[in-house]
Amino acid sequence: MNFSDRKYLPFFLLFSVVLISRLPFLSAGYGVEEDSWGIALAGAHTYLTGIYEPSRFPGHPVHEFIYSAFPLHPEWFYNFFSAFFSAVAVMFFAFILKHLKFKHFFIASMAFAFTPVFYISSTYTIDFTWTIAFVLISFYTLLKNKFIFCGIFLGLAIGCRITSGAMLLPFLIVFWEKNNLKQNIRVATKILIPLVIVSIVSYLPLMIQFGSEFFMYYDQFPYPSMAKVFYKMIPGVFGFLGVIAISICIVWVLINRNKLIKGGLFDGGLSQKIVVSSFVVIVLFVISYFRLPQKSGYMITVIPFVILLFGYYLNSKLFNFLCSALIISSFLFSINLTDKLRGASYSPLAITFNVSGQELFLDPISGPIFSDYSKRLQKMKYTDEVLNQVNSMSPNTVVIAGWWYNEIMVNLLPGHSARIVFEPYINEEKMKDYISKGYSIKYLPEQNIYNDLMYKMDVTNKLSSEF
Repeated sequence: MNFSDRKYLPFFLLFSVVLISRLPFLSAGYGVEEDSWGIALAGAHTYLTGIYEPSRFPGHPVHEFIYSAFPLHPEWFYNFFSAFFSAVAVMFFAFILKHLKFKHFFIASMAFAFTPVFYISSTYTIDFTWTIAFVLISFYTLLKNKFIFCGIFLGLAIGCRITSGAMLLPFLIVFWEKNNLKQNIRVATKILIPLVIVSIVSYLPLMIQFGSEFFMYYDQFPYPSMAKVFYKMIPGVFGFLGVIAISICIVWVLINRNKLIKGGLFDGGLSQKIVVSSFVVIVLFVISYFRLPQKSGYMITVIPFVILLFGYYLNSKLFNFLCSALIISSFLFSINLTDKLRGASYSPLAITFNVSGQELFLDPISGPIFSDYSKRLQKMKYTDEVLNQVNSMSPNTVVIAGWWYNEIMVNLLPGHSARIVFEPYINEEKMKDYISKGYSIKYLPEQNIYNDLMYKMDVTNKLSSEF
């Protein structure tokens, strides 16, 4: 690939637009998620102790090791990695579409770039954009018959997020040749050997420290309500306008299924193996999401394949409408929490409503990217208030911080006084032990509820008081 060739100018333009669009949102802390602050915290601990510390199991070693090489750096520096890899992911999605001779590869790539959950995830410290970048590079090299590189980059994707191993099945569908077992085995071997080597090397520090116990995932709280599950899976991914546009397009496809032009917007058509493998990707990651439906970001891998499939089924007019809606959906009609401590700001035009006991708002003039940014600022403000109050508290105090723990501890790096003890969650035995040693226990807002849920008990209110 000769990058000095002028034909690559649109791809570099796309890369630049995506990267620049992320820059205004990189300085509001490490992110709205506790896992984002956990990555910064684990990176600092790894550097300070010389022992690799995963931010959470089963570990995300590829990007965690990179972050640990730059400890105690400001948030914009860490967040820039996510922005950079989002631009890489979008550029390689464009390469894939161009390779498949797709007519509208530029607007399709822009739609991927600005789909709300992907846009938001590319502005804070998390592994999602790293993972999808490596997945799409791997897919592109597969299409170009560079099978060893395909295995290497899929191994790196697994090293960022272990569920990326599910991509092996759709990749198998793409390269499988009927009645040519010898060729299939040869290709599979070229992919699997580097994939296994990269994956094992990535997770080796975890295997050495924890054995097989590292291979687990967190499911500390009860399964969410189905309203939350589907909200995070659909509007939380595509945005309000995106969901409307997708619904219109699906209805159009169903009505016109007998009149569809074979191959859609792909010059010369599209291999049925690509179509089938795209559906398989979506099914696999939807199943994975339902196992632990905590974050919309778990669905990022399906977005490029959803766009690709719509390109196969829609005409130019409707496809451009869909892409435009996905792009705009990041900037208008935000849906978010109204909570004064961890919610987002909203305009006077917003409509409030309740879902599963939580008050949400729909704001027509503020999009998800702005809501997420304001939410990050709001959480940082409350964390600062907590730390300011600590100075006036009794020295023998334990604070159950819950989902605020990582953010608080990052603010206390590189070390902190033992005057006040912060705990994420603590069980009944440990609470009673603290009390027997003369400590009083307090909890941050709502963490009494989640502390009990964590350990399946009902004692936090009896043994502690609100912060």
